[in-house]
Amino acid sequence: MGMRDAKLLVSAGVGWMFDAMDVLLLSYILVAASQELGLTKGEIGLVILANNVGMLIGALLFGKLADIWGRKPVFMATLAIYSVGTGLTALARSASDLSLLRLLTGLGLGGELPVTASLMSELSPTRHRGRNVVLLESFWSVGSILAAALAYFVFPRIGWRIPLALLSLTALYALVLRSAVPESPLWLYLRDPQRAYAIARTYGVALGRVERHSARDLLTSYRQQTLLLWATWFLLAFGYYGAFLWLPTMIAKRGFGLITTFEYSFAMSLAQLPGYFAAAYMIERMGRKPSLLLFFAGSAVSAIAFAAAPSAVWLLASGAALNFFNLGAWGLIYAYTPESFPADLRATGMGSSGSMARVGMIIGPLLPAYFSFPAALSTYAAAWLVSGVAIYLFGRETKIIKIE
Repeated sequence: MGMRDAKLLVSAGVGWMFDAMDVLLLSYILVAASQELGLTKGEIGLVILANNVGMLIGALLFGKLADIWGRKPVFMATLAIYSVGTGLTALARSASDLSLLRLLTGLGLGGELPVTASLMSELSPTRHRGRNVVLLESFWSVGSILAAALAYFVFPRIGWRIPLALLSLTALYALVLRSAVPESPLWLYLRDPQRAYAIARTYGVALGRVERHSARDLLTSYRQQTLLLWATWFLLAFGYYGAFLWLPTMIAKRGFGLITTFEYSFAMSLAQLPGYFAAAYMIERMGRKPSLLLFFAGSAVSAIAFAAAPSAVWLLASGAALNFFNLGAWGLIYAYTPESFPADLRATGMGSSGSMARVGMIIGPLLPAYFSFPAALSTYAAAWLVSGVAIYLFGRETKIIKIE
């Protein structure tokens, strides 16, 4: 990886890392805040719902705005919204405060992810763009590990408010890093061709023919790919949030104590980074569709193995495999989706796909509350397998296609 690609990856990835920390810290925050503020179960549910609704709206809204105003302004604005929302959350005094502030923070989080992935894809040379976006997604794993460490080591000592305030201030540093990132040359092409070509030469991006499209083209000219991707994002998130939010509980129900449960969960999560790196390697070697089929199928098999694990060793191995394959699948879908849409619909396509993930995020965790863990895991496995097969059979291979 060249120095320019590395700088771009870090500039975008640091913000991505903070997003992951914030999403995963919410569960820890609610545990701490419920004791301090006396939150009821219903109020906790309202806070979670507000966060998810904010992410859904943010993905749709900012994805569309990025196609109208440009990637960079939205790239910067979403991180600023997240930072302000996180800082204000530290001042919350009631359930209504938390709900409103999580709605605000969710807007930034939901808008950040699709726009950042689109910009990374459009600033990457064709031969490296899949790898670069998967590596961008790997910062999610770094953020999730840091969130667990922060909750375990820091919250018990100084509470949850000060860390949130510091996290907000630290996130502002990512804005400084991002200020050096240029606008997408593909978005600029129809507005300022001279500047677009200058940026494209600097980043080694090939500019092909760029045409204008309207949002309705997503469901006309690009209908099959759009519907396929919407379904895939929904099913991937449906299974991911359903399985991973309940994973510690599933381990504890096997008879393991609290400390052992946390140790096992942390050990399994360490397989996420190798999963991303393997996906980043294979996406440029095998192509998008075969890689997605492999990682979705691996996720499905791992989930079934975890549900049927007869021993602690089997449980650890299958849990690590689930982390490896499922997070690798996330990296792949983030790389594949922006390549599937034309430049002036790319962020809208990414945002609408991300909004489908938020719907899956809301519905998926409901299954283990009403059905057995093996039944829920089997359902998630089926969803992932269907996704992988559908993309392989009906999706468009984008490995050799120039982004236009």
